[in-house]
Formats: sequence, structure tokens, C-alpha cells
Amino acid sequence: MRNLKILKYDFCIGIGMIEKIVIPTDGYGLEDHVIRYVARAFPFAEFYVISIINTYERGVQLTNLLYKEMKESAEKAVKHGKEILEEEGITNIKTRVIEGLPSKKIVEYAKRKDADLIAVRVYSRKTTASAQRIGSTIKNILKKSTIPVLTLAEECDKLPIKNVLFATDGTRRSERAKNFAILFSSSLNTNLEVLHVVLDGNNGRHADDILKNAEWKASFMDIKVKKSLEYGDVVEKILGHAKENDVVIIGTGRKFLFWHYLGHVAQAVCTHSPVPVILVHCIKKRWEKRMHRK
Repeated sequence: MRNLKILKYDFCIGIGMIEKIVIPTDGYGLEDHVIRYVARAFPFAEFYVISIINTYERGVQLTNLLYKEMKESAEKAVKHGKEILEEEGITNIKTRVIEGLPSKKIVEYAKRKDADLIAVRVYSRKTTASAQRIGSTIKNILKKSTIPVLTLAEECDKLPIKNVLFATDGTRRSERAKNFAILFSSSLNTNLEVLHVVLDGNNGRHADDILKNAEWKASFMDIKVKKSLEYGDVVEKILGHAKENDVVIIGTGRKFLFWHYLGHVAQAVCTHSPVPVILVHCIKKRWEKRMHRK
């Protein structure tokens, strides 16, 4: 319950943006830092702690004894997650144990509950820049989910959220993520930095237009934008700017077109970022309406 009253005061203006959060857990304690973070960042949200019994890969080899052990483990996992949330002063908590393929069931459950965010942990790969794997379950969640996904690789105490970084490539794919970043910044009354990185060998002819468009759109929500233009390696530049911010927001494609390149950027940023990364494919209609009203 550390500084809970202060946090709740700081975040009261954020009510209405992130109202429902799904947290998948396996009970091994690896995502404890994720649970604590979202509890402190969004204390007024409704939390859904779920654990998946992976019956898909086991098939006919899943004996009654093994199933019983897996179910008990899953029940302990959601209980542990609930206890962490309660320690942080959260009372609006629901738990659920589900059977099936983890990535599929997580996405289906979040959609059924009309969640605003799925919060997951990824392995920190800071020891080597070449290690960018985020795991098949997380990768499949990112591929399939139309709900924004928050990833966190390590403990982060940069709260309350005051500075948001939106990294854009200027394509249509990033347009919805841009709207999300603007609304997110508006709801939490944060500063917003918009970063565009021009790849080596490109002249960046349209870079200034990309940044000006984001600044113009944010002005309707009374948000002042810091425009940043960099040249060079995309991942390196995003991570450099992430250090000066509290959250990074990036857009993703529906079917991850050009998966090799996009996967490289998304995985590298998620696994190396010192702050949470929110990957956005779609934004909710009620969020879009707020943009249109403005």
C-alpha cells in the first residue's frame, strides 16, 4: 500500500481510459512486478487475474493426475496474483482458471470481458542486444489481440506516469496507436514525446510532416508535444528515448505484415526497455468518440 493515497489522487483523472485489465499468470512469481506495476499505475481499474491450464499441447497424454496438479497450480497462481493486488490496496479483483491454448484463451477472455489492457511480462534481454525473443505465447498474443498489450521486462517504479513516448513510423498502421497515445496522455495529464526515426540511407523527406501531424492532432486535446527526429538504428534510438520517459507506446499491424522487420523492433524494444511498452493495434470506439468530440 506504499504511497497508495498519493497515487490514487494523482491518477483520479485517468478514470475512463484504462478501466479493465487482464493479467495472465503462471504462479511462478515471474510476473509479480507486472502485477504491482499495473496496480499502482491504474488503481481504479477492475483487474482480472487468470491462469491457463495448457491442455492443448498435452493432448491424450494429459492424465487425470497431471491435470489435477496443473489445476491446483493454476488456482495457486491466481490466488497469488490476487494477494499481490490486495497488498497494493486493490479490491476490485476477479480470478479465473481456464483450459486451452494459452495465447488463444487469453485473447478470447480479454475480448469477452471488454478489457482495455492485457498486462504481461517479458524476459529482460539486456545482457545481450542480440537476444530479442519474447516467447511464443507473448508473440501470439501480440499477433492476435486487438486489445492493447502492456509488456514489462523488469521492475519499474517510475510512477506516477508523467512522460509518455510514442514512437511512430508514420504509416497508417501507427495511426491508431497515435490516437491511443494522445488519449492516454490526456487521461493521465502527461507530457507526450513523439519520436520518428529515419533509417540509415533514407532522406527523411516526410519526417517533419509526420511529427507536425501528431502535434496538430494532440493540440485538440490540449497536449503539448515534444517532437523528436532521429537518424540511425530504430531500436537503439527508441530505447535511448525510453530512458527519459515513463511509458513507450508503439503501433502494430493486424497480421504483422513484414513480420521479420516489425518483429525485430517490437521484440527488441519490449525486452530491452527499462519502462513498460504498450503495443497498440486498435483503439475502442468509446476512445475514438472522445477524439471526434474534440
